[in-house]
Amino acid sequence: MRHTIRLFVIVITCALPIYFGGCIEMEHDLRLAENGSATYHLDYAISEQSITRFRAMFKLKDDLAVAAGEVPPGKELEPLLAAFLDPDEAEIRKQLETFANVGLRIRTIRQQVRSAWRQIELEVEIDDLGKLAGDPFFVRHGFDLYRNDQDQYVWSRSPHISDVGSIPTAPSAQELEQITPLLEGFKTRVRITVPGRIVSSTAFGTSLQTVSWDFDFNRQPTSLQTLLRQHFHIVFDAPQAQLPVLRTNAALEPLR
Repeated sequence: MRHTIRLFVIVITCALPIYFGGCIEMEHDLRLAENGSATYHLDYAISEQSITRFRAMFKLKDDLAVAAGEVPPGKELEPLLAAFLDPDEAEIRKQLETFANVGLRIRTIRQQVRSAWRQIELEVEIDDLGKLAGDPFFVRHGFDLYRNDQDQYVWSRSPHISDVGSIPTAPSAQELEQITPLLEGFKTRVRITVPGRIVSSTAFGTSLQTVSWDFDFNRQPTSLQTLLRQHFHIVFDAPQAQLPVLRTNAALEPLR
């Protein structure tokens, strides 16, 4: 149980803002502008079955702690991440509004329920990415942005090496049996658009200014391992751009 929860926590904190395991589908779309502003769009869907499983999983964890004479640990997640376990439009809005001090504004947030799935669509904008520097949530879950030795911009998100070092390249039969109920149907796409010509990237798909990574557990059970070990990295030319330097608690030396 503890190992399964650890995997889940790693998955949800592994990239721009938020990845989740389970019968969940997500599309992340981040767009950087030359003036240092950005917009982030998320389409998120989670099955009611997964919500029920997560409730039971965390309840069992608390019950085991109580039985051992320990304090129930709860979800052990930042409030914004926890809000997506049992999505509610009002709660997600409340948590996003706590980032108003770094200039984040909510453009759109909508919730629908269809065929036993909860769907969240949201879009936020920030007028100055530089305001994110030093924000504790961003430092832990955000991305690096800087210029390399060739005066090109680098956008990067390193994997949590300390977290994934013990995870095998492919799940064993026993591990696959344990995680399949939580990860079956898991599908996510990460799309990044930068304000200049892309020179190189680690993406699975690349166009002039946009890259994308796709992870689909049903098509490839090792997609979880791929996601956890993925170094998201883009080098691009943007001579007219005025982008701030941003640094996170990176687990890898930045690629050049």
